[in-house]
Parts: sequence; structure tokens; C-alpha cells
Amino acid sequence: MINLDATKQLVNEQMLDVMEVTMCEHLHDLRPPEDLALFTYSCLLAPGQLQIVSVGDLLTYISQYIFNTWGIHIESTAMDLRWSDCTGDTFALRPNQIITRLLREHRPHWTEAQEIGISNSLVDFTNPGQPYIMQLSCHKALPNPNYLP
Repeated sequence: MINLDATKQLVNEQMLDVMEVTMCEHLHDLRPPEDLALFTYSCLLAPGQLQIVSVGDLLTYISQYIFNTWGIHIESTAMDLRWSDCTGDTFALRPNQIITRLLREHRPHWTEAQEIGISNSLVDFTNPGQPYIMQLSCHKALPNPNYLP
């Protein structure tokens, strides 16, 4: 699941307000959960896909989602994905990184349990087919991905 709230900055830089006008404060019939759903990109990847899907692929999918939803084109290279490791440190992911390698390195338990809550306590999976939910956020690409603002 990828939070797209921070991509509004990219759209606003193009002098467009299409994302802003689709928020609860402008559409009074839109409830907060619907607003959250609109600004969340999600995809379910099979275990085999995790071994080939890169961060760059996800950024391309997000670019397509933004175009299909709001009718604006944002280059995938204009965005980056950020993720927090087990210690809570947040870092920008590089486009060539493969998802399964990130999970193995930063969430070695990802096939057995899901982190829950602020403390990231682990809850064991009850079903072998239960998906692991990787939570990311999408932002304007950093000029230097080694330094977060």
C-alpha cells in the first residue's frame, strides 16, 4: 500500500489543482475513508512477482494510476518511494531495487508475520497464503536520495 498524499506537491507545481479538488474539504459527500482510498495506491504481488518487480516498476504503476485517476502525467522519475525499516528510520528506495531483496534485508520475518501498530509488534500469520502488507509513501523525488528532508 502506497500513500500518495505527498505527490500533490508535484501536481501543484504543474499549476494544477485536480488532486486538491478531489479531497473531502472540497467534496462534502466524500468521507475520510474514501479520501484515503483515493490517495492510496495498492497492488497485490504474487511471490514470484516479488523477485522481479522493482521500485521503478512500482513508480511506473503509480504514474499510470495518477494519470488514470486525475488525467495528469507525472514521470515516474519525478517520484520516489520511501519506507521505514524495523528501527523506524525512513529512507528513499532506489528505482533498481527489487522488492523481495528489500523485504529480506529489512523485514526478514515477512513470510511469517506482519508488523502491527506504532511499536511494530509482530502478529504471526494464521494462513500460509496470507499476504504481507508493505506500507510505503510516494513523494517528489529527492535531488539527492541519500538525504531526506
